[in-house]
Order: sequence, then C-alpha cells, then structure tokens
Amino acid sequence: MMCKSKICYFVSIILVTVFFTVSAGKPVMAQEMAKDGSSTKNVLIIYDRRNYFGFKADEVTAIVNLLYHFNVNTEEIMASSYKAGMMQRYDCTVYIGISDEKLKNDLLKDITDYKKPFLFIGKGIQSLLRYNPMEGVEFKGNNLKPVKVKYKDREFILKTERFFQEIILKNDAGQVFSTVSDEQSLYPYIVRLSNLWYVSCLDTQGVLFYILADVLHDFFEEYHDTSSPKIYVRIEDVHAERSIENLYKIADYLQQENVPYMVALIPSFYDFKTKNIFDLKDNKRFADCIKYMQDSGGSIVLHGYTHQIHKDMPGEGFEFWDGEKDQPLPVDMKKWVDERINAAIDECTEVGIGPIAFEAPHYAASSEAYKNLKRYFSTIIGHLQTSDRGYTTTPYPYTLHYSSLYNNLIPENLGYVDPDDLLYKEHIFEELEKVAIVRDYTAGFYFHSYLDPKLLEPIIVEIKKRGIDFLDLKQENNWVKGANYIISSQSGNIQIEQVKTLKEPLLIRIFRRIFIVLLILVTTICLRLLYIFLDRRRKAKEYLFKE
Repeated sequence: MMCKSKICYFVSIILVTVFFTVSAGKPVMAQEMAKDGSSTKNVLIIYDRRNYFGFKADEVTAIVNLLYHFNVNTEEIMASSYKAGMMQRYDCTVYIGISDEKLKNDLLKDITDYKKPFLFIGKGIQSLLRYNPMEGVEFKGNNLKPVKVKYKDREFILKTERFFQEIILKNDAGQVFSTVSDEQSLYPYIVRLSNLWYVSCLDTQGVLFYILADVLHDFFEEYHDTSSPKIYVRIEDVHAERSIENLYKIADYLQQENVPYMVALIPSFYDFKTKNIFDLKDNKRFADCIKYMQDSGGSIVLHGYTHQIHKDMPGEGFEFWDGEKDQPLPVDMKKWVDERINAAIDECTEVGIGPIAFEAPHYAASSEAYKNLKRYFSTIIGHLQTSDRGYTTTPYPYTLHYSSLYNNLIPENLGYVDPDDLLYKEHIFEELEKVAIVRDYTAGFYFHSYLDPKLLEPIIVEIKKRGIDFLDLKQENNWVKGANYIISSQSGNIQIEQVKTLKEPLLIRIFRRIFIVLLILVTTICLRLLYIFLDRRRKAKEYLFKE
C-alpha cells in the first residue's frame, strides 16, 4: 500500500505542476469593470396587455425603451401574473394600462402601500381610486380624444386617436406638470400625487410621448446636461448608382458651412433590371467620393449591405424584415446578420472606408435581428421597430442606452426633405418644436442623396440661426466589430484594425500536448490502481469467509 501512496503522490505533483505551468502561459483576460450600480434604479414594469385592439404596435416595448435614456434595469410582468409583495423589491414601479380590466386586490394593496416612486400610465386608475380614495381627486371616466396639450407654457395641437382618462383635482390636490383639453375644459395629463405619478393618456407617438419623456427626468430624479442639445443631418440611401457629382456638391456645401453630417451608405447591391452587381470595391470613382465625404465632415453609417432581399431596387427594399408578408424574415437570423454585416464591413474597409454606426433599411428589423446587430455595432441610428407583430416604428426624442436590442440608439424624429412638399421646411421645424420640449433632446432629419443641395440650404441656415449644435458622430466613442475588422471612432479620428488570429507560443502548445498525454496516463494508472485495490478487497473477503 505504501508503494501505491507514493505513486499517487508523485502523480499528483506532476499534475499540479503541469496545470500551473500551462495556466501561467495562457494570456490573462482583463476583467471587465463592473458597471457602477450605486445609482442604477431597478424598475418593475407591470402591464395588462401589450397592444391596443386592432393595432400592431407594442405600446409596452415603446414605453420601456423610453426609460433606457436613464440609468435603469427593467423587468416586465403581466398584471395577471403579479404576486403580492413583488414591487417592494424595486426602486421604482411603472404600471401600463391599455384595457379597462380591473386591477387585482393584491396589486391595488401593494400600490397603496408602496412608498417609492410609482408611475401609472393610462387606464385602470379608477380601480385604484375606488380601492384607495384620495382627497381632492375624482375620476370622471374616459373622455374623447384630446385636441390640445399644454406643457411649460407651450401649447400644441394634437393629432391622436387615443382617449384620455378624465381626472378632476380639487384644492390643489396634486402637482400638475401638463394638461390636455377637449376644447371645453382643461384636465391633468401628467400629475403627481405624493409618490404616485399619473399619465392620463397613453400615446407613444408625437408630443404627448415627448412630454412624458421629459417628465421622466423628474420621476427618476436624474438630471442630464441640458446646455447643448444636438441635431444631425443624414444623407440617405447613398449607393453606386447615385450621381457622384451631386454627392460631391452635397459634401462641399456642408463642409463650407462647417456642418458635420452622416452618410447612410449601401456598399453593395444587385440591380434586377440590368442584372448587374454593384460593389463598392469595383467602383473606384464612387469609393473615392465616399472617402472624400468621410474626410470632409461625413460619418459613414452602414445602411444595410444591399438594402434589399426581394426583387427591389436598392434603397427601396427591406433587408432585416419581410416587407412583403410584414413579418420577421423566416431565416436563421444570426447567420443572416453575420454573413451580410461582415460582407458590408469588409466591402468598406478594403477601400479605406470606416463605418461607425448602423441604420436598418426603413428602420425595419425584428427583435432577433436587433439582438444580433447589437454584437456588431455600438450605435444604431433612426427609429426603433418596437413590435414583431408587424412593421411599426417609434421615434424617440433623446438617445437611448443599453437595452436588449441595442447598445446606443440615436433617434431620427424630424422627418425628411420632401421636394414635393412646398412646406417641407416648416414641417421639419414643427417637429423640432415638439422635440425641443425635452430638456436634453437629440434631433435628426435626412436628405436623399439624389436631391439638389439647394433644398438643404434653408434648413441649415435656420438651424444655425437658432444656435443649435450639430451632432458630429465621429467625435463620439463608437465601435464596429466585424469578424475581420474592428473600426472605432473617438475625438474625430477613425481607426480601422484588422483582426489578427493569435497563435499560442510553441512552448505552450508542447506543454499542452504533454499535459493531455499525462492526463490520459494518470487516469489510466489511477483506474488500474482502483481496480487492483477493489479486486484485492474482494479476494480478502472471500478468504475471510472461507476461514
């Protein structure tokens, strides 16, 4: 037995030595800095249903993403699944009421007992007021569509199909942030009643949505830099069939005005009419033009790979959504995104072009597509598609951060220059007036690459007159991580690095093979020793019974 112990001890020493030798040769990965959670608020979202009857838009997703402007973690639960005491574990709670269903007593009791900030949006407030009457607060019922809204001494005409809940306040019962009107009387739109904040009309489009976005700063007690809101112009649907001369004119005009801009680039496409394939690398004049735009103030944004999946012309089709059947693409989305995005990145980088963000064609992408795109891009531009039930997008008034669908989202919310609309300038600035009620807004509009740059001039002049800063995407920290290239931007500089496959040093590979051989050998020896030990015990017992 002593011999066996020595063998096992010797084998153990060898195993430990080899293990630590191999481990020491491995590169040590830097541990990621943990996100400072000291001011992060954990938010519970409770909802009765996700959609209005007959509509495709997912109202819950639209509102939840509005919260990602702030330092929050969110968890969603349907009201029917709520269990007593659940909300007590969260720093804030949001209830979203779309139907007129009565709230359960467990939920009503917890709302009543809750001492932390509680945001109640939409229908169901009558159940709470019946369960817990509040002095000076009276529910009068559903009202017709509001026609006006007032916020911070500014009034806006409303174009919404949504009804609102008529609440009457007496004797200064609450702090009213915003009011709505039915042309006869004023009613609270957003009101604070102690720790309960109530929003009487659930709308995820336009000025009502933007007012809620601004009030959320007060709800979360998170106040951002309001000194310098940003606006951007994006040159849309730039591809090899566009007029190169016109692209130079646009670039020269914006550079002359010292205006940074974005270029939504389609690097490759198939022309079904001519049966020609247009690649960026095969068209030196076009590639040189894009590099000129990149060097003269333009930030390149990948606008898909081909901007098409069916027999569509580039700039007209979808790519990450089935536009014909209005449903998610029936493909392996991870593989689809991997192939198309890596091809697009390679197409650009091989001619010296560094895209630093992504814009989905028509802003259309399924949730699965977004989750896969998130692996490649730090920054998404445009509206956010907020439902997989059908093509429906939501414009936001400020940047969003760190949801399951994106890392950062820079919104587009002003529309575009429409040459067929004589009032295109007025319409863009009407939208800006709405967005500007948000204290730290980011605004954006787009200009098609085939249009005469003279159509852009009156808008640029007016923006400068108003003293609004232009967003320079290259000044921000952005990254694009492809299989073969990594692109990053910081302080106006763009870096393109080729991904290198790291090979282990020869010595480490030798030790690794020795380790595997020794592991097999030691395992064999140990199993053999165990077999001998058990066999001898068995024989000893048999001998004992024979005695």
